[in-house]
Amino acid sequence: MYAMQIQTGELRDTDLPSAYGEWRDYARFAVTFSPRDRELCSEMAADAFARWRRTGEVPRRLEELRACLWFEQRRWRFVGREPDTEGMRYAGALIRAMRTQLH
Repeated sequence: MYAMQIQTGELRDTDLPSAYGEWRDYARFAVTFSPRDRELCSEMAADAFARWRRTGEVPRRLEELRACLWFEQRRWRFVGREPDTEGMRYAGALIRAMRTQLH
């Protein structure tokens, strides 16, 4: 799954998948992001997911939201299956927050 990179500053609402879409659409969009530091990104994304599970809050910065979705795509690809219900809810929350940031 290779996609053309979209710089965060160039991201448009029309680039985003539906917030209630399918995993393949989320995953396809996720790989349009490339973190500068993958290890730091992974740590931040893991912390963000844990915070979302506790509070329902996602990061506020667009770059961080994209990093979280990128990490989720890699995580689920690594386990070799699509996300469970919780994973899909989280991915949808990330997309909705991105859409809010772009408006």
